[in-house]
Amino acid sequence: MVGEIYFIEMPYSNLREFKGRPILIFKVIDKHDILVLPLTTNLKREGVVITKDDLKKGSLKKESVVIVPKLTAIDVSLITEENFIARLKTKSFENIQKEICVKFEC
Repeated sequence: MVGEIYFIEMPYSNLREFKGRPILIFKVIDKHDILVLPLTTNLKREGVVITKDDLKKGSLKKESVVIVPKLTAIDVSLITEENFIARLKTKSFENIQKEICVKFEC
């Protein structure tokens, strides 16, 4: 599950509106909650660019940016196999982890 990309209805920060978008599962908190990072195809956004070369399985329609550090906790029930898009290579996921640490001053 960690390192996988899914398409979900992602809430905006106001929690009243939603937008369908790909998300990267960053960490499993417990059996109900996971931390995710949203993706965007706006390559001008701050974050980590991922390309088809970063993927171990699946595909993305376009190069995307993992918006770091916009971590959001969601209910694991929003993740279904039908919404699976791709899985990152280990090295690519580790690069995102490093960027999170830079942003949060770990």
